[in-house]
Amino acid sequence: MHRIVKAHLDSYVRDNGLEAEDESSQFEKFVTHAVVSSRFSGSYEIDDLVTGEADDGIDGIAVVIDEEIIISAEDANSIFATQKRNHDVDIIFTQAKRTEGFDLGDFLKFKEAILRFITQNPYTSQDAVLQDTRSIFEVVLREVPKIRNGKPSLTARFVTTGIYQKPAALETALRDFSDQLAELGLFAEADIKFVGRDELTTLWVGTYSGIDASLELYSNAPLPKIAGIDEAYLAVVKASDFVENLLLSSDGNLRTQVFEENVRSFLGLENPVNASICATIRAGEGASRFPVLNNGITIASPDVRLQGNTLHLKNFQIVNGCQTSNVLFESRHHLGGIMVNVKVVETNNEDVFSELVRATNSQTKVEDNQFFSLRPVTKRIEQYFNSFSSEGKIYFERRDRQYVGQGIPALRIFSLQNAAKCVAAMFLNRPELSLRYPKTMYDELGDILFAENTKEVVFYAACLAYYRLSLLISNSTIPQNMKRFKWHMLALVRASISGKDAINISSRAAEKSSEEIIRIMAQHGPAATDLFSKIVDICRALGEVSPDRLKRQLILQEMLGQIP
Repeated sequence: MHRIVKAHLDSYVRDNGLEAEDESSQFEKFVTHAVVSSRFSGSYEIDDLVTGEADDGIDGIAVVIDEEIIISAEDANSIFATQKRNHDVDIIFTQAKRTEGFDLGDFLKFKEAILRFITQNPYTSQDAVLQDTRSIFEVVLREVPKIRNGKPSLTARFVTTGIYQKPAALETALRDFSDQLAELGLFAEADIKFVGRDELTTLWVGTYSGIDASLELYSNAPLPKIAGIDEAYLAVVKASDFVENLLLSSDGNLRTQVFEENVRSFLGLENPVNASICATIRAGEGASRFPVLNNGITIASPDVRLQGNTLHLKNFQIVNGCQTSNVLFESRHHLGGIMVNVKVVETNNEDVFSELVRATNSQTKVEDNQFFSLRPVTKRIEQYFNSFSSEGKIYFERRDRQYVGQGIPALRIFSLQNAAKCVAAMFLNRPELSLRYPKTMYDELGDILFAENTKEVVFYAACLAYYRLSLLISNSTIPQNMKRFKWHMLALVRASISGKDAINISSRAAEKSSEEIIRIMAQHGPAATDLFSKIVDICRALGEVSPDRLKRQLILQEMLGQIP
């Protein structure tokens, strides 16, 4: 393996506690994470996307619906059950090879595996990830009338550590694959590429680097001093500059990361408002009225600098104007000299940032679970996490990419979703929701998890236990094959300490239980190791556990029955 790629791989392995896995498995996760993160900005668990030994030629696979990775057919059905009729769907395939060459045979195997995945009926595979993803794909195909453009999109990346020189045989195979997909007629777009070490490095660096951009201003006016805001400007910019400098990624795709704080996904060009925006853009002379007819775009950044007529932004977010931005991106070849209004706000105050997100996204109804991160309780949870300063400190990420570029191992950072999954599994006895049904988890438990009187300590205790378990798996104290039981293990930890029944997470009992969990899990020592060892014995006593059995609530009751 090329030493530059190896250095990045080693960093990824350390940050994610993957030392106990073989290099092949590590590289597959590294590649899949780099590729998926370049197309999708939310949080997910890499084990849900990477296949096992029975992968049949596909190393990584993900179905992204409306900028959310879906890992169960049930959650997919839940999304399509809404009134929305223009969902964005992309299915991503990866194949990772540590060699420095691009082998035609390996690529053909990758191609045939993808074709088999999308056409074989019934689909046969021994791999649980492929089986689950195929069931999601079946839901997608049934619901194509509700998908933007009437079909999903496909992305495929064949990755090695070499340099792709476009040999004739591989280029021919690539064209043949594209033609075969076109003939099938299942996808609105098929994006298939070979990725070498330089492109892979760029993708990987993009997973932890901030997003910087510069924007030439046609005109601007600074706003007067506002409490909690360092600087603010109203400006008019060329729409083409806005798209080129702020929205386009290095590979020509849309930078989805800049919309992480915008609680609405793109509603599509079929949406009446967006169709009107598009019509205005393409209206010839009428397009000059665009900045008057459109409300514009709001950008927030912790670091804004105005030098002359150039605005420099670091780690910016488009908190309002997602629809306008996407329409501009879709119409980027028709922008000409169109201007667009932008409001730029510099603030490092999290309260002001959250209020800005809430205020600029409240014009129409938004699903409540999209606002969980803005609830006051999440700020208190974050403050509780930050009150600890020990060597093994863990972090609560109230905002996506909040700790990016700060050198904090990924293993210690808990996104809002992962923290919620830890609490749902440990205190509410719903590990099956944490395992396979995160959307259902929010629907059923969101208001309980993020209630105003929820005890902050339950989040810290659950995440700390998960962190300790991850360390024990990474150093092989707990076998790798026990990782599949991790959510159930959290429930068993709490049950072993404070009883088998679910606990009201707003109660004093939850607080007492959490404090005892923290006492045991705070240090790497015999107390935590012995407790998890007993829980591993409980999991082993179940015998062979199928993926389907693991998804059911009943299995937790079987496990709890073995606790004295």
